[in-house]
Amino acid sequence: MAYLRAGKILRINLTDGNIRHEPIEPYITRFIGGKGVNLKLLFESVHKETKPFDPENLLLFGVGPLAGTSFPGSCRTDVTAKSPVTGALGNSGMGGYLGPELKYAGYDHLVIEGKAAKPVYISIRDEAVEIRDASDLWGLDTYETPFVIRKELRDMATKVVSIGPAGEKLVVYASINSGTGNVAARTGLGAVMGSKNLKAVAVRGTKGIEIAKPKEFLKGCGKLLDSIRQAKFYPDLHEYGLTRIHDREMRGLYDLLGNATEECKNICEADFLKKYLFNRVGCFACPVACFDSYDIPGAGAGTAKCSPYGDLSWDLRNPDLMIFWKSFVQCQRYGLDARSLSNAIAWLMELDEKGIITPEDTDGLKMEWGSPEVILSMAKKMSYREGIGDLLADGLPAAAEKIGRGAGEYLLISKGSPSDMHIVPLKTLMLGSAVSAIGEDAQVQPFIDGVTSRRFALIDDKTGFEEAITRYKDRAEKEVGIREAADPRATKGKAELVRQDEERADLADITGICTWMTSFVGLPVNADVLAEFMTWGLGTHVHTDMLISAGMRMHQLERAFNCNCGLTREDDRVSKAYYGRLKPGGQPMPEITATEFELEKMKDDYYELMGWNIKTGIPTRQTLESIDLKDIADKLRL
Repeated sequence: MAYLRAGKILRINLTDGNIRHEPIEPYITRFIGGKGVNLKLLFESVHKETKPFDPENLLLFGVGPLAGTSFPGSCRTDVTAKSPVTGALGNSGMGGYLGPELKYAGYDHLVIEGKAAKPVYISIRDEAVEIRDASDLWGLDTYETPFVIRKELRDMATKVVSIGPAGEKLVVYASINSGTGNVAARTGLGAVMGSKNLKAVAVRGTKGIEIAKPKEFLKGCGKLLDSIRQAKFYPDLHEYGLTRIHDREMRGLYDLLGNATEECKNICEADFLKKYLFNRVGCFACPVACFDSYDIPGAGAGTAKCSPYGDLSWDLRNPDLMIFWKSFVQCQRYGLDARSLSNAIAWLMELDEKGIITPEDTDGLKMEWGSPEVILSMAKKMSYREGIGDLLADGLPAAAEKIGRGAGEYLLISKGSPSDMHIVPLKTLMLGSAVSAIGEDAQVQPFIDGVTSRRFALIDDKTGFEEAITRYKDRAEKEVGIREAADPRATKGKAELVRQDEERADLADITGICTWMTSFVGLPVNADVLAEFMTWGLGTHVHTDMLISAGMRMHQLERAFNCNCGLTREDDRVSKAYYGRLKPGGQPMPEITATEFELEKMKDDYYELMGWNIKTGIPTRQTLESIDLKDIADKLRL
């Protein structure tokens, strides 16, 4: 057994039933683990001509080296494939217990190839790996499936991830769901799983993870836990999840967007939590337990955190959080991405408001803002491809083309992926969405740009604004070396702020830890901390710069995969609907958002920072060779 790693990649071909093992060693020096190794495996095997639902597409589950240890938040699994949403890279992170269990069974990565002739599920019990018949499971939802599988395997501790009806019917926004509410929600990976006739993956491991210096590692975990519990935001996160923080955040965001109804301004997630909370739920080794668990008679049971509260309330002008909860439970059971559903409903509501569609186009439903009837019906319609849901199930760009009449002008998307409806089109957020490999990354939300933009929007004395943000300029200079980056009116430094957030997320993705342990929510895990624990775990010195370089290597590989799929600079854009959305007090404020020209200027800065060709957005050979990716440059024929 290798330190920190199980040491093996498990490959399962569903077409011919072939099951084999490969060593992970050839991949870990350059890519560390998790998403990094997933991307290299995907890049090696999936070509430009491969379609997302072709048997030749891979579905990968990857676990980083710290996952499954006692490191706080060491719970993450990256799921990767070619995406039916973007047509290029698909990736989604999942917390919970699957990743650690996969390592305990003896595997760092699971690679699923081919397509089964009939519905199947995969059972992994240490060395005992089986492809089992799932004909009786097909049609069950993601709550029912794990229960039936555990009963069949006679082991209620088995960790199961599965698809629901949305994945079975190849709805492009289908998700892969765990039994604890953790979901690989974005980029349609549930549909890829369904295209392989794969209903579920069930894992039970009885092995351990070997650590080179266990005393130092465990002592470090104790100190890190103390540090996390002393962090400013920890009490709120631990006791209220994100509800109290999210209440403040949503009001601030909609103050900038300027289109919240008076009813929505009374939404209080914290009050909903106090009234209905069943329990707090955490992922493997998590000291925060950020998930809110509910079991509400007549409304359903499940867990939620963060954005879904806003997706299905504020974004749809729905002030009733019970409507949110009922709709969200449907998404969980059917295996459907709640954010994509919210975006689709909001789009239809705007089309109805503009007179582009009528109830005749939407199964007799009047797509009015905030309509409970609409919100409560659409998850089922989309998941089962019923009526208007069938139109949406193949993706919003395709739906817009079929509707015509200018419907596409109102889509809020990037790289084909439905965007967060309450994203505020600040300069960094527009740049981050445009250059994201998957169309948007929730982990890229530079704090400095957000706080100074809100201050500019609210301050009466615009002449005193420079003095008001002095401390943020000092912080920007310290963090990215550019004082002007803190000025929301300037484009300079915005690429550096975006890249800073990307680097933080990259490090979490390759090591297998949750980004909620990092500065993303004000907790203390950073590159130095990760390097120290990797050193104790492996027994060899891991320098901070080694991890940062591996994170950059992974990010460049993301770009290379997309370029190999045909994406270029022209694809790094946001849709027309982004522009003009920001209207604090009902009045446009162009100073703190971006024009198309400003976005292009920020892209120039970002490409230069990343070492990409300014005209094409493709990494240069020099850039790739400088970080030990000559083989990738060769494949791109640079």
